[in-house]
Amino acid sequence: MVKKARETLPTWSEMKLENRIEIMKKLVLLLEQNKPLLAKTIHEEVGKPFRKAEIEVEDSIKETKFFLENVPIALKEAVLKEKDVLCFEPIGVVTAITPWNFPLEMLVVSVIPALLAGNTVLLKPSEHSTLVAIEFFNLLEQLEGLPKNTIQLIVGGKETGKALVEQDIDLVYFTGSLRAGKQIMRDSAEKLHKIILELGGKDPSIVLKDADLETTAKGIVKGATSNTGQVCCSIERVYIQKEIFESLTQKIVEEAKKVSIDHGDNKNADIGPLIRAFQLKTVQEHIKDAEQKGAHILTGGKRLEGKGYFFPPTVITNITEEMLVLKEETFGPVIPLIPFETIEEVIQKANDSKYGLTASIWTKDQKKAREIARKIVTGTVVINDWGGYKMGCPWGGAKQSGIGRGNHIEGIRALTNQKHLAL
Repeated sequence: MVKKARETLPTWSEMKLENRIEIMKKLVLLLEQNKPLLAKTIHEEVGKPFRKAEIEVEDSIKETKFFLENVPIALKEAVLKEKDVLCFEPIGVVTAITPWNFPLEMLVVSVIPALLAGNTVLLKPSEHSTLVAIEFFNLLEQLEGLPKNTIQLIVGGKETGKALVEQDIDLVYFTGSLRAGKQIMRDSAEKLHKIILELGGKDPSIVLKDADLETTAKGIVKGATSNTGQVCCSIERVYIQKEIFESLTQKIVEEAKKVSIDHGDNKNADIGPLIRAFQLKTVQEHIKDAEQKGAHILTGGKRLEGKGYFFPPTVITNITEEMLVLKEETFGPVIPLIPFETIEEVIQKANDSKYGLTASIWTKDQKKAREIARKIVTGTVVINDWGGYKMGCPWGGAKQSGIGRGNHIEGIRALTNQKHLAL
């Protein structure tokens, strides 16, 4: 497969950018025409409520359009000095390894900019979302003018991914767990592949005493339970100023109990099941560890009866520093609440993590929020909201949450070889 990608590379990379764009533009129409099929496949394969699956398809279309519109800007030669130019050329063969939690959107974010930049792509989707990837790949194969083997689909598990990374490729674009990201770095070391890693998070929320309780409670529960908590930028630690701890805790519990769960009969539900038994096991282990060390479960805490790996929103208090739920990525609908007194204290606690993807600050004082945000070591800080993933804004983490940035002009350039041309 790598040989085929190498052989196809000159044909695709030497094609004029405007021609590559014209070919890839046709994908937008195909995605729109196949929205029902794609949403159905996402819903059935990973358990996402149907309306949430539809939204993922809609977002994927928007992101495809974003890359089509912005790749000419990203790849335009930059004049450095009077006789010095910076060129952005294809980097070569890109291996894209994508996750299951946003099975279509992450395909688009990884594959589309790589192709538009003139690279050939070896795509290895998660073994838990293979059917979504097949449908996406089938659409790409329908693009008239796209040379054969410009993109190739490789299906398999962890060993397949490992074998692929060890090949003679040029760049690995990986989205997934910290453990897997470290393994990819090790496997890439011998050949010094370029890498882009979007890894996990243990994202803190900081709630100051002047925050609007209703808005904050709703936002925190949404940020912690969206996609059943299986989001790299989920809220996984909530630090609440002592003066409002009891009142906000009560409201968060109330909001958590309102979250609707799709058992297959509610297409507009808020959340679905956890992806597989391995994710259920992690959530249960974190909760058991917390309980054994003195935590209090205010709502949820146990798997729902019946088929499927359904787990309700779970609110926990009396948290201590040694608990897994405060240190390791849970990737489930679990909301640990921790009181704090001073700003200095909470900044230290928020930064006391190997992760640094996103953080959120909840307050009516914008000036104070910005001051705190400057001191939080993350890739993104959001004020009075959560997540922060926006088209056109760089996405990536600090510390062990990743290397590089995507979803931005600089993200497109990261998929190129930047060449200084001295005239």
